[in-house]
Amino acid sequence: MILLVLVLSRVSLYVFNFQLFSGFTTSDIAWAIFVGLRFDLSVLFMLSALFIIGNTIPMPFRSAKVFQAIIKVPTLIALTLAIFLNLSDAIYYRFTLKRMTFDIFSYLSSMETFWEVAPRFLVDFWYAFLMAIVLLVFLVFSFNGVRVKVNRNPWSIKTFILQTVIFIVSMGIVIIGIRGGFQLKPINIVDASLHAPARLSPVVLNTPFTIIKSVGQTGLELKSDFTEVELEKNYQPVQSYPPLDSVPEPIKNVVVLILESFSSEHIGYLSHQKSFTPFLDSLFEHSLVFSGIANGKRSIEGIPAILSALPTLSDESFLNSPYAGNQIEGLAHSLNHYNYQTAFFHGGNNGTMSFDAYASAAGFQEYYGKNEYPNPEDYDGHWGIWDEKYLQYFTEELTEFKEPFLAALFTLSSHHPYQIPAEYTGKFPKGKLQIQQAIAYSDFALKQFFTSAKTKDWYQNTLFVITADHTSEGAEAAYQNSLGQFSIPIAFFAPGDTLMTRRSKKKLVQQTDIYPSILHYLGMQDSIIAFGNSIFEGSSRIFAVNYFNGNLQMMDEEYLLQMEDGNPKSLYEYRKDSLLKNNVLNKRDINDLVTFEKAFQQQYNNRMIQNQIRIKNHE
Repeated sequence: MILLVLVLSRVSLYVFNFQLFSGFTTSDIAWAIFVGLRFDLSVLFMLSALFIIGNTIPMPFRSAKVFQAIIKVPTLIALTLAIFLNLSDAIYYRFTLKRMTFDIFSYLSSMETFWEVAPRFLVDFWYAFLMAIVLLVFLVFSFNGVRVKVNRNPWSIKTFILQTVIFIVSMGIVIIGIRGGFQLKPINIVDASLHAPARLSPVVLNTPFTIIKSVGQTGLELKSDFTEVELEKNYQPVQSYPPLDSVPEPIKNVVVLILESFSSEHIGYLSHQKSFTPFLDSLFEHSLVFSGIANGKRSIEGIPAILSALPTLSDESFLNSPYAGNQIEGLAHSLNHYNYQTAFFHGGNNGTMSFDAYASAAGFQEYYGKNEYPNPEDYDGHWGIWDEKYLQYFTEELTEFKEPFLAALFTLSSHHPYQIPAEYTGKFPKGKLQIQQAIAYSDFALKQFFTSAKTKDWYQNTLFVITADHTSEGAEAAYQNSLGQFSIPIAFFAPGDTLMTRRSKKKLVQQTDIYPSILHYLGMQDSIIAFGNSIFEGSSRIFAVNYFNGNLQMMDEEYLLQMEDGNPKSLYEYRKDSLLKNNVLNKRDINDLVTFEKAFQQQYNNRMIQNQIRIKNHE
């Protein structure tokens, strides 16, 4: 009965998100569900070990009601948590594309608004909560059906020997079950890829297993695929750029607008579909625009990628990893050397997802959160201040800044529960996804911001960078796979600068390219460590990278390469095959791309482990 409950709660992830697994046959899905039994059994024995031990221990007191309560209650609590974790992940998966790992607790502990928004999640996703209750009731009835025969006669030696044998056999079954078989090492998260494609790993795995297996992770693995000389030749994140032919004079202010969940799909200028961003569409006509690639699927991954050129290449985001105390580079850190006033703005609760701690580590001199906002009545009731109100506040604050300045702002209204202010009910279009009305509202808020900003003295001397922290769930097939699920806008707008008024949609650009590109544009030739390139540099190797379902995904201008456990698994010509249907791994020579991927991983891992992601002489 326990196994049945675990299987049903695991399979709910597929049932509630079947559109994200398009392209697989019924037999593919059935096989993934079947081989997942191995992982379900491992969790079953982990969580039920006390119950099994208690009911097979060769002692007569095991039939006592008090003892039965002692072994039943903790087991029921553990299994209840397992059910709710599986069902929670059935919803959360669509935002992250991976099963939760132990770092989710660090993530939630840094998100002070969690308990405020949790009730709304229960309302919006009531069906998952209802399924959890039904499974829990079924589980409790199953436990109540367990009866232990009471033998009132003293145990004989024969009985004791028999019970001891049963106990030993039971312990052997428990140990083998927890290990997942007789192999040398216990099964782990990565073993799911041995049984099914990477995209189906979440269907094979269950959330209690991934959380338990990620407890006490020691971090990244030190790599030694290349000697230092070979590594420098294949990939080098230390970089500087010569001046452009046209360097802005005087030195420009920089405003980085990071838009919550603004997938390319929602922007008609990039998707050529119904647009929910009429203002951005018009602004992009006068901007340097790319259909860019996000380096992660969570805000806590996107912010360091954009502002520090630091991607996340593991299940733990940098801010929740063992390396969160590392010294890091960043746009603010670099511009501080040029007497910029630097500030990070976010209308959410101060401390949310450790953004304030990151901003400080990255060199921002000031942090403006919900606590600094003067009008608490503009609180949206869930995450923070409505975008329209906060962007107007942002405009006025920048007017008080000393030029030149760097200001990064992260919006929030296009986050679940996707509400808009009551006074705008019916004003904005609705689409196939609930988020799209909220996207339209945030686009309107941006229009109001630029309308106000145009009246300020600093406007003409400012470079605006517009991007997203990550994507939302996708409505169309092209935005539901491992390419479209990372497709975001990356745009550079500088009033009056013709360099920034051409469209370059086909160039491969990622979030980690933003930091070096800004420095290059401003004519600053400092050496920095950045896991990306300047968009203005023609000689650098063009690539994009992200971490997907526990494995690295690397792109160049022609191919998308998916690695599993350090080995090539899939290869797609993504410009011709945007739905990623044709795996051409065995038809193309990709040694060069694999070599680059391994060098990139070695540079990233070793520098992160050795705390070498900042130039030594940068104070």
